[in-house]
Amino acid sequence: MIKNILKLLKRQVFGVLERSVTTPVNVWNATWEILSEDILYSQRRKKKNPNLNLSEDQIKSLALAEIESLLLINGSSLEVFNGMPRPDAYAYDTDVNTLISDELNYNHDEQREKHRELLAKITDEQKAVYQEILDAVHGDKGGLFFVYGFGGTGKTFLWNILGAAIRSLGEIILNVASSGIASLLLPGGRTAHSRFGIPINVHDFTTCSMKKGSDHAELVQQAKLIIWDEAPMMSK
Repeated sequence: MIKNILKLLKRQVFGVLERSVTTPVNVWNATWEILSEDILYSQRRKKKNPNLNLSEDQIKSLALAEIESLLLINGSSLEVFNGMPRPDAYAYDTDVNTLISDELNYNHDEQREKHRELLAKITDEQKAVYQEILDAVHGDKGGLFFVYGFGGTGKTFLWNILGAAIRSLGEIILNVASSGIASLLLPGGRTAHSRFGIPINVHDFTTCSMKKGSDHAELVQQAKLIIWDEAPMMSK
């Protein structure tokens, strides 16, 4: 409790200093990590999601939003200080879909580098499948592709390079698998049961628990590609 109060006081002190220093943006650039070190923890508690991840920009924006609130209380605003960044819409969106935020929280540069490295190793057969799927994704054509191969023939490699290609552009790809072990081999992988709300025990009238308009439904709608590893292993 005391630590949280001290962290809040840091932002209050910054708000006071901002009105007395000539270049507050320099102070912000030098101290933003200290000023926002509790943001992720507080957001995890607020959203009751201990696994919530936020990008650096989102953390900065949330800290700036708190500073802006303190300045407004004292009759000022970030707007009056040249060069000071402003909080973006994320900081004020209380209904933000954290599932989508998590899937967008990949470093684009790292994904581009990963894609470049994998592309240098791809075989002609893999590249033909890779290119056909990417053409459908980038052309918004839709489609259903069944990739078959024995173990060790490079299917996981193909999933990885497709994931890196799409995530490097800031787009969403959902990796799911029919078993927990298989899902661990996919970056950001989940079981199909958890991602789509498929019950473990099924019968003739079983349906997924995913609700229309839910965060899970919105995530699936936003996805550019869904890769389902070992799909035939699912119960019919």
